[in-house]
Amino acid sequence: MSRRALCLLVLALGISGCKKPYRVGEHVLVEWEKDQPPYPAYITERVSPTRYRVHFDGYDSRWDEDVSLERLLGRVEGPVAAPPPPTKVALAAGVASPKTAGSAGEVAVSPYREGDRVRVSWRGSVYSATVTKVVAKDRFEVHYEGHEAAWDEVVGIDRIAGRR
Repeated sequence: MSRRALCLLVLALGISGCKKPYRVGEHVLVEWEKDQPPYPAYITERVSPTRYRVHFDGYDSRWDEDVSLERLLGRVEGPVAAPPPPTKVALAAGVASPKTAGSAGEVAVSPYREGDRVRVSWRGSVYSATVTKVVAKDRFEVHYEGHEAAWDEVVGIDRIAGRR
């Protein structure tokens, strides 16, 4: 092996070895499907040295999954808007119907409106929040009072414990 090739190998190993490991609670971009934009998520658990459990921003916990390092595309720097879900995910999550999937339409009548002050359950506790956007008749983007915007999320009506 030539001296130059050896130097390049050492440099490459040094750069790749210096990559800071991901931590629980960090916001990351995750490849969900090929040919789709990456989705913002946060790490909820380190499953193994090469796998992490992530929660996709704006989705129920049933969409949480273990992802490999190859699917983690980097850390999120600042706010990132989630791209619209793939059609199959939107149908399964109930945010689109087969007739309206892929088309923009009016949101059906909803029990909550933008600006409503609500109580939202999260992991066994209830937090004060404000509805910032009506996503669907039974799904709402909320901002938790006293917390930074990074904690804003879309919740289903089943997580709203009522008005305040």
